[in-house]
Amino acid sequence: MVCQLTLLLLLFPGLAFQLLPGNGEPWKAPPEADALVDPLANDPKAVQKGQKIFTSLCWTCHGMSGKGDGPNAEALKVHPADLGSASVQAQTNGAIYWKITHGRGEMASYEQVISREQRWAVAHYLRSLKHAAE
Repeated sequence: MVCQLTLLLLLFPGLAFQLLPGNGEPWKAPPEADALVDPLANDPKAVQKGQKIFTSLCWTCHGMSGKGDGPNAEALKVHPADLGSASVQAQTNGAIYWKITHGRGEMASYEQVISREQRWAVAHYLRSLKHAAE
């Protein structure tokens, strides 16, 4: 079995990247994530709620300001996203929520760790990290 897999990977190097999650390729949520209904869309405290979650769970990789410079970032194979970047900020809240929920590679799934509302709140907090110059 190992020999067959090795042969496949030698013959089709592109297959290796498809088999390895979180390989540095741009991470795109599926199109249906954009259609998710944001239950906190009208909650004025959503950002505050999300900040509490972020500063307890996410900062170790993403850094306190969300730039991907947390203390654990150096040890990761794929550098954490700069959450204030234009590419992250251009995503819908649904796409961000989906990524928090499902994870990829070294980015853990938080579906079983924090509640649905808390994941939406983190998506709202990430909006506050947008770079001023962009």
